[in-house]
Amino acid sequence: MSKPSVYAFIPARGGSKGIVRKNLAELAGKPLVAHAILQAQTSQWIDHVFVNSEDEEIRNVAASYGAEVISRPEEFYHDNSTQEVDRLLQWTIGELESQAHTIDIGVLLYATSPLRQVETIDFAVRMVAEEGYDSVLSLYEDTTYLWRVDGDIAAPTNYDPKTRGPRQKEHWNQWGENKAVYVFRRDLLMETGCRLGGKIGFVEMPKWRSVDIDKPEDLELVRKLVEVRGLE
Repeated sequence: MSKPSVYAFIPARGGSKGIVRKNLAELAGKPLVAHAILQAQTSQWIDHVFVNSEDEEIRNVAASYGAEVISRPEEFYHDNSTQEVDRLLQWTIGELESQAHTIDIGVLLYATSPLRQVETIDFAVRMVAEEGYDSVLSLYEDTTYLWRVDGDIAAPTNYDPKTRGPRQKEHWNQWGENKAVYVFRRDLLMETGCRLGGKIGFVEMPKWRSVDIDKPEDLELVRKLVEVRGLE
């Protein structure tokens, strides 16, 4: 069986609400978008790394780290519609295929999840390429007691306070989607409009590596984790 053609896609808008110019925020001496690029380039599976942005500075920074760049159309400048990223991925793949690219498997890497490991990317790609999965995402085990708030009323959603036991004795089967790694068959995305579907697999990540940077305190936490754990 020949190796599939694997493309990594890194969406990186210039506008962001929680942190201004978030995708260019500095972490360990490099902008966030660069961490995603370098992880993709180190992968044993990924053949092409594309950064998709409407922002010229981001495209220039991405190119300086060796990524291929593509400018998105104006309809994808903002993150204010349903399945925005999946629609952007569809558009990107269609655009590249019109330029004679052949894509079998797509890998979505958000720049805001810089603590992912290359081994996690490769494990997820291998599951799609060799193990019969149609899509794979990264998850972390979550033992949080969850509540729903409706106005000024709160109610538990995943446990009964009357039968609460020691946490280590709870029988949890609860996992959080951390937005670090998504791998999907090209045909799945193009035919369904969704990157997750068919036979879905997962790769587990530790919770501490699952920080998705959305607010200033998230960036501060990741910087501290990098410093304390000696990461690059």
